Amino acid sequence: MKRVRRIYYAVGLCLLMLLAELSSGHSKAKADTAYGYLLPTSSYTYLDASAVATWPAQAVCYAKNEIYARNGRQFVSTELQNWFNMQYWYTPIYTPSQFSDSMLNQYETANVRMLSDREAELGMYTLDAPGYSYSTVYPYIGSSSGSTPYYVNPDTYIFYDSNTRYLTDSDTAQLTAQEACFAKNEIYARHGYIFVSTELSDYFNAKNWYWGTVDVNSFSPSVLNSVESANIEKLRQKEEALAPGGYALDQPGYSYQNIGSYSAGTVTQATSGDYIFYDSAVRYLTDAEVSNLSLQQMCYAKNEIYARRGYIFQSQELRDYFGSKSWYYPTVPAQSFSDQVFNNVEMTNIGLLKKYEFSIDPNGYQLY
Repeated sequence: MKRVRRIYYAVGLCLLMLLAELSSGHSKAKADTAYGYLLPTSSYTYLDASAVATWPAQAVCYAKNEIYARNGRQFVSTELQNWFNMQYWYTPIYTPSQFSDSMLNQYETANVRMLSDREAELGMYTLDAPGYSYSTVYPYIGSSSGSTPYYVNPDTYIFYDSNTRYLTDSDTAQLTAQEACFAKNEIYARHGYIFVSTELSDYFNAKNWYWGTVDVNSFSPSVLNSVESANIEKLRQKEEALAPGGYALDQPGYSYQNIGSYSAGTVTQATSGDYIFYDSAVRYLTDAEVSNLSLQQMCYAKNEIYARRGYIFQSQELRDYFGSKSWYYPTVPAQSFSDQVFNNVEMTNIGLLKKYEFSIDPNGYQLY
């Protein structure tokens, strides 16, 4: 029932936001001009040439390399590197010489082959040619995202990075009282907070990244990290300055029409320190390094491999932990996830981490 409600609300909200753009003077700042996936499901579904039948060679070339970029590969091509640097989901980890095609799973391998064949049929796209432009590719961003309701557009947040970046005075200067209130509650929404307010509840239920799981009596501020806590206070002060006593929720005739997205132009890039094992997808872990981990770290390192593949966790503890990582983009629900998305290195490392975790405790680490 909730899923149906979300669809209705999402459609209505999209129409409201479109009207706001066309008819009002309220401006919205996008995360970047060119963000999103060309083929959002290319890491876990087999695609055929019909998916790109009408695409130009440049878009096909980019879609092929998107598969490599999703796995952290850097590029020799300046054209490609600049394109993927604009993507909010891109975390460059491996140089071209460090990267191996063995990192790709069977879906990715098949899709790279299909896209390479299609590009060849079109005459191959020449990278880094003088005067190249991305304008040809823009129309194809997210063109097939409708096939997965779990694709998360940064513009569905007021501040999509308010859990990893301290907001500035210039960020909050452009907000209305309602936006300041909603941006503040957006931080709670990330942690599954269930809202009492109908206005807030309906707004966040329309977001495909929101999963209300914790009621007001069970919620603890301890789940917030230091960045989130600081941003909540900053937004509260802004809201109070604009509307003494705070924005009044649930007033008759309230509307979402003038709520914009003010995502930062510079996306926070993850570093190796943001992982337990940043290279567990391309390197076999050793007994020595795994045996030195705590029980909790073993569990997290094991699930880190799932998180890298976009797994949406059932456990609130894992949602909180990986939700704080700038590199984590949950795209695949548990019921749709298949172990076939893992490559041989990942499967071996999961097995090793499980072995040590359950040797310490037959029940493994107990997640909340």
